[in-house]
Amino acid sequence: MTRTSPLCVALAVAGSLLVAGSPAAAREAGDVVVVDNVGVPLATHNFDTGKDVGVGDKLFLSEFVGAHVFVTSTVRVGMMFQWTEQYTGELAPGADHFTTFALLPQVGWTFYDHLSAAAIFTYAARAGGKDQFDLGVQALLGYGLPITRNAALNVAVEVPYSFRLARTIGVTPLVGLTLDL
Repeated sequence: MTRTSPLCVALAVAGSLLVAGSPAAAREAGDVVVVDNVGVPLATHNFDTGKDVGVGDKLFLSEFVGAHVFVTSTVRVGMMFQWTEQYTGELAPGADHFTTFALLPQVGWTFYDHLSAAAIFTYAARAGGKDQFDLGVQALLGYGLPITRNAALNVAVEVPYSFRLARTIGVTPLVGLTLDL
């Protein structure tokens, strides 16, 4: 009997949701949505040390909560808050399990049906499990599957790049909800 990896299952579910498209929800300038996503950073590469860290080495869980306002029918601006905790793996010297708290101002664009992309700036007031700040940028590609008239199930992939403490890049799949206000 072969065992299917959780990553393969997640990719299959995400692919199925992308194929199960529905008519685009009409947005107007001034519409506001609130978003709550959770994600697990799958892998991170540190360009400064040349090391890679995956979920087998350290397991992190991130939550992203915030709100966005549409400035046009397809373009939105918003602010998300991120907090991340480390659940497994060795902690860095002097660090604790509460690894990250960050402000994430962003600009998003719904470009086809419920597909969207976002450009995100990261200001992490807490990074690496310590009271130190980091800076970065993130690219996000996501899909919002409508589940009611005012709610959607989100699936997304973000690619964060941090550059102040260390130059790192990673991949984080996300799942969550978007609710219209």
